[in-house]
Amino acid sequence: MQLSIASGKGGTGKTMVAANLAAAVSRHLSSVYFLDCDVEAPNAALFLQPQIHSVSEVFQFVPRLDEEKCTLCGLCARNCQFNALVASKSKILFFPELCHSCGGGILICPEQAIAETPARIGTIQKGASVRMPFFQGKLDIGRPSPVGIIQQMFQEQQKSSANEDHSRITIVDSPPGVSCAVVASTRGSDFVILVSEPTPFGLHDLRLAVQLVRDELKIPFGVILNKSDDRIAIIDEYCSEEGIAILQRIPFSRQIAEIYAKGQLLIDVDPIFESLFLELWEKVRTILQKGKP
Repeated sequence: MQLSIASGKGGTGKTMVAANLAAAVSRHLSSVYFLDCDVEAPNAALFLQPQIHSVSEVFQFVPRLDEEKCTLCGLCARNCQFNALVASKSKILFFPELCHSCGGGILICPEQAIAETPARIGTIQKGASVRMPFFQGKLDIGRPSPVGIIQQMFQEQQKSSANEDHSRITIVDSPPGVSCAVVASTRGSDFVILVSEPTPFGLHDLRLAVQLVRDELKIPFGVILNKSDDRIAIIDEYCSEEGIAILQRIPFSRQIAEIYAKGQLLIDVDPIFESLFLELWEKVRTILQKGKP
């Protein structure tokens, strides 16, 4: 099973939910893997305190132009969807920070003047947190797209667990928003938990996340309402109108904020939180067994 924790808006408590859920489930079940796919700002390690065993580099392929072969026809530039290639009167200009490694320039060049060369975009760190294998990606500063790191992290996790049975559970801390990186980290998930907060910004971005997960990716999902306040029903009203299940409520609490600020897991401080996250896990399992979103 792959369970992704996502949120339309940053700062809703997505990583807090992902880290506590993974730690709680790993205490009762074996073969739990944690992937921090928020590679532009990974911080799950602050709470899970993994021991890192290895670091591998991630490369993407970018165009390399042979100016002797190039006839300045401009086909490569006209077909580059990200404007990484621009045709001037005297040469083809290449902007590597805009390149998404689609390979289109190589395919379309009639003179075969474009080849590929590797460029590092970041790293993947592998380790373990207590009984749980831990993977974390880090995008290098100045690199525009983390998708390649996320894809390679899933590949390396699959290699690490190739000899295990199908009871493997993968819990993914996705990036915030609804970008390509979110698609890469949630595509193929069995279930997505969307973490939201009862604010106008929280509602606005939750709508976008629901559109992505439900309408585009068509993955079963539910909502966790963090910083819940009985006096504010903005998220409850939206979920009721849309028929979306609110799986769990985490109260607006100074105690929770203090625990989080210290880099601690909620489940390590108060047993009631472990019960809360195990209850969340059982709700997700029940929904999947029934085959209902």
